[in-house]
Amino acid sequence: METQEIAAAARHFAAMARIVGPDPKAVKMRRHAFHLHQSGSTTLSASALLLPRGALAEPPPLLDHVCAAHGHAGDVALTAASLVEPFLVAEQRGDPGEEFKPRLVPEARIDVLVEHEELGNIQDGKSRPPQWLSARLLAMVDVPTAADSVLSLLKHDDSFIGRPLWDVGWSLADVNQKQVESDIRSSLKSSRNNASIESMGALMLAKSATRIAILGISTINSNVICDQNARPINVSEMQHRGDSLLVVGSPFGLLSPFHFFNSISVGAVANCLPPCAGRSSLLMADIHCLPGMEGAPVFDKNSCLVGLLMNPLRQKDSNIEVQLVIPWDAICTGWNNKKLEEIGGGPSELPDKNADSKTMELRMYVSSTVNKINQYCISPSSIREAISAVVLVTVGESSWASGIILNKRGLVLTNAHLLEPWRFGRTSPSGVQTSFAGEYLNARENKSLQPQQCKFSNEDAVKHEVSLFNLGFKREKRISVRLDHAERQMWCNASVVFISKGPLDVALLQMEKVPVELNTIRPEFVCPTAGSSVYVVGHGLFGPRSGDRSWNIVLGLGAL
Repeated sequence: METQEIAAAARHFAAMARIVGPDPKAVKMRRHAFHLHQSGSTTLSASALLLPRGALAEPPPLLDHVCAAHGHAGDVALTAASLVEPFLVAEQRGDPGEEFKPRLVPEARIDVLVEHEELGNIQDGKSRPPQWLSARLLAMVDVPTAADSVLSLLKHDDSFIGRPLWDVGWSLADVNQKQVESDIRSSLKSSRNNASIESMGALMLAKSATRIAILGISTINSNVICDQNARPINVSEMQHRGDSLLVVGSPFGLLSPFHFFNSISVGAVANCLPPCAGRSSLLMADIHCLPGMEGAPVFDKNSCLVGLLMNPLRQKDSNIEVQLVIPWDAICTGWNNKKLEEIGGGPSELPDKNADSKTMELRMYVSSTVNKINQYCISPSSIREAISAVVLVTVGESSWASGIILNKRGLVLTNAHLLEPWRFGRTSPSGVQTSFAGEYLNARENKSLQPQQCKFSNEDAVKHEVSLFNLGFKREKRISVRLDHAERQMWCNASVVFISKGPLDVALLQMEKVPVELNTIRPEFVCPTAGSSVYVVGHGLFGPRSGDRSWNIVLGLGAL
């Protein structure tokens, strides 16, 4: 399907949710990048997945039980729980967690903006505007498998440098920037709140990042929401790195709802968690998203539902964000029998979708990837070929980057700033001031980073006649190269051959021992045309201890 066709079909299942409530002290908007505060009342907004009655062929049992427990027979919408959490009553807000009988503070009101059924129908030359419908909060439910994946990312950071580098939520304005007085006061309040959030446990933060709010919509007119018989929503198959994604969300929606309502963003799956699993519980997406798009539905190339976009994973002290998508399969699997019993519903038999062994999951992943080729995504064979020729390069215990194997003799092309960050005005490859002095590694962690034994060729002692590496680099920092093969990883030491002194940020490394199983990059000598798709395969922000999680695939367009 063309992007326009996907967007047209997807918009019928996208909505915008807003909540308005009393806020005399102006504290409800904390950790929300955009809000509206007037006359002691605060308004927040987010995107939402609209599920009309009968749209899903197999709705999650918990969804039906939640509606039955509240006597709701209308349509529902799913959004990020962070939208409604500030307006919960004090006893529920002070102990954040799952709530099957949530209560909002008095006078708090929820509305959902939906597409009119004739949007896109231009038979009369006109399309009708979206319409606001009243809604109520039915439940806030966790997705345990997705929370576990977020927790693995947060705990990975903590073990690497002794303090967390990641947070959850959109980047907020810096209080040091020049702003109007009201904005400065708001930012100062946000900063104070951020300090309290940092003390929040990693587990609580991970659960909060993946918690979903279920809203019941009071349908005023049965014709307003898309007819379920005419527009069923299909669920996507398992996603893989490089697959196309389309998000329908409403950024900045509360500032001008009818201008930003159901905006389109496109991108690709950058990584899947857990690594090499048969079913992913969390997707990292290469999509340009904006505040207010949390809760937005995500669709694939066939306009099938992939999952729900949540608040991004954000690197502290910078504006780097990683977009997170909870797959629909993870949502359905996470809402299991125990949850049904907690809300009074009878248990039902749900298949154990996580019973497969790791070996079987890996086989399923490879087999499914080989058979999944489409016109929008890079072919799976090309992905495998590229991954085998791209290596992880580490310098000491604190810095890492990606590298490309150029030839069978173990020559690796990487970035000069990895070896000489001071030349580029940086203190670390990520540009964040970090101190790794005196870092302690336990025996298990240190062993995981040591080069492992592997077969080497007879040319394992390749030396270049001239070494241009005489630029004052600290030689006590070991340079290591990690090769990723289908089922194992190998570490090899490397030495520097060349560092560019010009504007090009390139350097050459020579592997000291060259493995027999060495795949090289296949160069392309034809310049791509402007606007053609470009994929970047490499190791991203999570470092060597993240294992397969460090792999990312980014999609873009050639500009020149």
